[in-house]
Amino acid sequence: MNEMQKLDSLSESLGITKRKRTMFDMQKIDENEMKFTITKGKMDEIQPWFGFNDGKACAIVPATLLEAIINALKNAQKESFELKLEKSIWQHIPVDFGDVWSVAIDEIKSKKIKKEPNLDLVIKKIKKEHPNLFVDMSNLMQNKEIE
Repeated sequence: MNEMQKLDSLSESLGITKRKRTMFDMQKIDENEMKFTITKGKMDEIQPWFGFNDGKACAIVPATLLEAIINALKNAQKESFELKLEKSIWQHIPVDFGDVWSVAIDEIKSKKIKKEPNLDLVIKKIKKEHPNLFVDMSNLMQNKEIE
């Protein structure tokens, strides 16, 4: 993918048509100075600007848009984590999903882990420490055999 295609793809994913986007060219003047020249569009402090610096695609993004993008990524990461935790909990057949969820969240928070933990291991640990929170399938099967 060439540099212009990167900009096309980026602006398209932000919902900005080629016709409405602001393009710029950036030139280094000296160590602490850059010159921006708008080559297409108009100065707009709300929309991102797209351009090139030494032939490399780049964008200037308003802080509010950057904040919105970061928040969207954080929300997506949180949702993904919650779905993985939910799946892991259900695989171990909880008696009360909400109780297991609370214990799992407390366990994860207590570890102060910087990266996402192995949720299956967390749930296995909880199941070992709190067997009453899960259906005991072996006991259930034995009771079924006795009947």
